[in-house]
Amino acid sequence: MIQRKQSLYLLLAAGIQTYFAFGTYFKYTADGMTFSLTGSGTINFENEQIQGNDKTLILSLIVAALAVVSIFMFKKRKQQQKITKIGVLFTFVEMIFLVMSYLNIQDLNPTSISFGIPIFVLPISTVLFLLAGKAIKKDDDLVKSVDRIR
Repeated sequence: MIQRKQSLYLLLAAGIQTYFAFGTYFKYTADGMTFSLTGSGTINFENEQIQGNDKTLILSLIVAALAVVSIFMFKKRKQQQKITKIGVLFTFVEMIFLVMSYLNIQDLNPTSISFGIPIFVLPISTVLFLLAGKAIKKDDDLVKSVDRIR
């Protein structure tokens, strides 16, 4: 149901993850050439993919899909909680991939490096998943207390 707080949190998290999937994480200059690191790999200044794999792209799209699926599982709160925990775990894995990519770029001795906006919104997605999990638990506790009264 869309009117629940956790549905809004999960919808925002899905939007952020989709933005993260297709955004530019780093732009750096090495050996006089400019490169961009995106979810699908490293791209040079002529928009040719030089190297890379789609692990970050696929992982962030999976996390976005998990958030959307979780929205429609409003009658199964326990499974919804598990999915949000998996979403938090996967966003931490994405952060680890970003740190590894940054360390790989540092090995190239870049002359300049700039960070893209997707790097700064990824932690917001993690917080939104945590807030959704907390709201789901609150709903579950409310339903359990009403069941006790009956």
